[in-house]
Amino acid sequence: MPDKFTPTHHALLTAWISRAVVNSEGAEEGERVFRKAIAAYGNQRGRRMALRAEANGHPLTMANYLAYGEWAAEKGEMEMKIREKSPHTRAHVLKCPWHTAWKENNLLPYGRYFCMEVDEALVEGFNKDLVLEIGGTQSNGDEYCDFNFKDANLTPMKLLGLAWKKSISPGKKVQMPWEYHVGHLYKTLSEVIAEQLGEKAGGIISTALKDFTDKYGEEAGRTVTSFENTDFNQLP
Repeated sequence: MPDKFTPTHHALLTAWISRAVVNSEGAEEGERVFRKAIAAYGNQRGRRMALRAEANGHPLTMANYLAYGEWAAEKGEMEMKIREKSPHTRAHVLKCPWHTAWKENNLLPYGRYFCMEVDEALVEGFNKDLVLEIGGTQSNGDEYCDFNFKDANLTPMKLLGLAWKKSISPGKKVQMPWEYHVGHLYKTLSEVIAEQLGEKAGGIISTALKDFTDKYGEEAGRTVTSFENTDFNQLP
């Protein structure tokens, strides 16, 4: 078996798919297609978060959006500072594993498109009436990622409730392994790119998958493609 997947696997496959699309279609069209694919991916993840919240009887508020994320950073992977808690919650992210991976592998010009779409798409998938304002992202040249979660209203009582949900109930049950996340990324991006580019999509995706297997091995590649029949619009 390959080593356990991490956010770095996800980040690098993201950038390799982006690069393959841009190299095939040019910067303008490549960006359009790739960002459309990322938006679809983010919507699916956000919808799964909503399904979990609804199953637990939790309303689709911004505070509950923050409680139902499908992954959690390991120690040292992220650095975030909360600048405001109420009525809106503003967070500055100074370090994240995606930016780190892209920077270390000279892939920032391609990975950066992910940051233009994914977080807003996640919120939209969770509840289209919620608003996330993004003031900047590191991968696009800003000092930090600036997220403003409108109306999260993290009062002291709501913070206690958020801590309970994150650590106790539902706790880590909402989180999915990185193998699942990378498989989801590969499948959904492949589908949207095929919808947009037709027959050219196969070569584009094969190029990106080869980049992945060149770094992580054939068994890791088979892990990624093993999710091709998974319905990512539903809870696993």
